[in-house]
Amino acid sequence: MNKSRLFLITGVTPVVLALATTGCATKHYVAKQLAPVNSSVSALETKTTAQGDKEATDISRVEEKLASTDSKVAEVASAAEKANDSAAQANQLAQQNQSAIAANQSAVAANTASITTLGNAMTYSLVAKADVTFDFNKSNLGKTDEAALDSVVQQVHASNRAVVELIGFTDRVGTTEYNLALSRRRAESVERYLVHQGIALRSIHIIGLGKEPVPVGLLADVQAVDPNATDENSRRLARRVLIRIYAPNASVPSPESASLQK
Repeated sequence: MNKSRLFLITGVTPVVLALATTGCATKHYVAKQLAPVNSSVSALETKTTAQGDKEATDISRVEEKLASTDSKVAEVASAAEKANDSAAQANQLAQQNQSAIAANQSAVAANTASITTLGNAMTYSLVAKADVTFDFNKSNLGKTDEAALDSVVQQVHASNRAVVELIGFTDRVGTTEYNLALSRRRAESVERYLVHQGIALRSIHIIGLGKEPVPVGLLADVQAVDPNATDENSRRLARRVLIRIYAPNASVPSPESASLQK
């Protein structure tokens, strides 16, 4: 190798070595200068990561609380809906009960009215009265007697389910047995006439009392005919059939009695 070339090579080497040595020193310096920065960055990253983890944990907890709250809200809403349904059912049941109570009250009122009507129908009141007299020892009716009985017939037909009582009497002449039979025949004469005029036989009740004293309940009616009658007239007035017409209160418009006395 020639000297000039060797010199060139030898002259270059110190420069390269110097540069290499200087580069190493620079890198070491830079690394030394970067170490605190890297440490700060690393610490910052660690801190940031920790904060992020904490925030993630906090967010997760918040989400869990929100989910729990949503679940509770849903439970409350479901309970409220059930309560509303129960209240609606209770209201409907109450309305049904009110309707049932109203229907029962109406039924009770109707039954009460029916019972009252039935009770009135079973209670009779006097609505009219009349009487016919007979000749001595006779039981047949005269024309004037039939005319008086026509008024009785009209009254009976006008009263629904009327009941007619016929009570026969005689004067005190004759035996008790004979007068009982005679008084009954007189009542039967009136009964036959009423039946011929369309009055149901089942609606007529007869009895013969003969020459027995007039019952207390009828005495005022007999005396009202002629309170000052002579003995003969008293005997004539005793030869009679008292007629009483009764009708159920349910079909009687007013309790006043109409007199059909002869």
